Amino acid sequence: MVAVPYIDIHTHSAKKDAGVVTVRNFFPGEKIPEFTGRNFYSVGLHPWFLNGVANNNVQLNLVEEALELDHVVAIGECGLDKTRPEFDEQKRVFEAQAFMAEEFRKPLIIHCVKAWNEIMELHDKMHPECNWILHGYNGGVEITRALEKRGLFFSFGEALLKNRPKATESFKLLPLEKIFIETDEFEGDIREIYRKGAQIKNIAADDLKKSVWQNFNRIENIMVNSFE
Repeated sequence: MVAVPYIDIHTHSAKKDAGVVTVRNFFPGEKIPEFTGRNFYSVGLHPWFLNGVANNNVQLNLVEEALELDHVVAIGECGLDKTRPEFDEQKRVFEAQAFMAEEFRKPLIIHCVKAWNEIMELHDKMHPECNWILHGYNGGVEITRALEKRGLFFSFGEALLKNRPKATESFKLLPLEKIFIETDEFEGDIREIYRKGAQIKNIAADDLKKSVWQNFNRIENIMVNSFE
């Protein structure tokens, strides 16, 4: 029996690890490598890189083109960030990508900074059938409860290793079936984050790994070879 792999739901790293299935973030227009078995991708227009309505529309078209590839399994990262300008345009671009998620039946990986209410308002407005995943999650317990009620998923990374209180308490609160693990820009081994998460949950690291693997298959409807 082949061991269940670790899932890294969001990474910017190109490094390969035989024990890890990655969803690597690409920007619109970047060349997507061929599928080799464990290399999945997400493509999205990040709120930091908006550059006028016309250019943003070109970038959105490039996102849509990338989604035709089967191994581009998610849209994002996209989202809302109140520390950045053009917030109305951010909302337009985010909503456009959320509609793409519904059209292509792929989950949305979300960057959110100080815009939890707006994310919830858009979720309430759209009633999406495809899953929304909040990446690099570091929200407090009250916000976490409100988001969980709406069925969102939560991806945790280096904040757990840094013992950030909001991330740790929210991780404790959430059921395993709502949790993902990511490296994002963390250059260490994702196994460190799994071990820390298991410690916080007071469970075996293998149990957390299996749970995240099941979550990945549930939202993506993907089996990367036969690991069962």
